[in-house]
Amino acid sequence: MIRFVILAFIILGCQSPTPKPKAQLALTYPTPQYKFFSNDCTYAFEYNHLAVPQTLSSCGVTLDYPALNAKLYLTYFDLTKSSLDTLLLDFDKRLQMFGKEAFQMDESTFENKAQNLFGSCIVIVGNSPSNVHFFGTDSKKHYLTGSLLFESAPNYDSLAPAILYVKNDVQKLLETLRWD
Repeated sequence: MIRFVILAFIILGCQSPTPKPKAQLALTYPTPQYKFFSNDCTYAFEYNHLAVPQTLSSCGVTLDYPALNAKLYLTYFDLTKSSLDTLLLDFDKRLQMFGKEAFQMDESTFENKAQNLFGSCIVIVGNSPSNVHFFGTDSKKHYLTGSLLFESAPNYDSLAPAILYVKNDVQKLLETLRWD
C-alpha cells in the first residue's frame, strides 16, 4: 500500500503545470456602410447603417446603436443665438467632468478649409460614463456637438472595441458634415 502511494506521488508529482495562453475577448463589428442623414435643421452628415437616427426637439438627434447598447447624442446650436466661446468653454467643462477617472485624453482634430469646417474629437481613456466627445463648427453660424453614452457600467477595457468603432463613425460624421 505504501509503495502504491509513493508511486502515485512520483507519477502525479512529476508533472509540471502547463501554462494556459492568455485569452482576450474578440469582439468583431461589421464593416460600416454609411447612409446620408438630413432633417429640417441646417446640417447633414453620413452615419453608420447600424445606428438608428432619432430626431429630438431643437434640432437634436440621437444615433442609437442597439447592437452596442450605446447612443451618440448630437446637439446643434445656431451661433447667431449662442456664443462660440461659451459653447467651447462648455465643451471643456464637459471633458473635465467626464474625464475625472481618465488615464489620458486622445484628441484628433479635423479641418476642411473648402467647407469652412473644423472640429475636434476627444476620446477619454479610462472608466468614464462618456468616452467620446466631439464638435464641428464653421465658427460663424453653426456648431454641432456630441457625446457617446453606453447603457452599461463604465468599464473602459470592456468597452474599448465599441468606443473605437463609434469613434471611427464620429470621424466620418465630421468629414461629411455639411451646413445648408
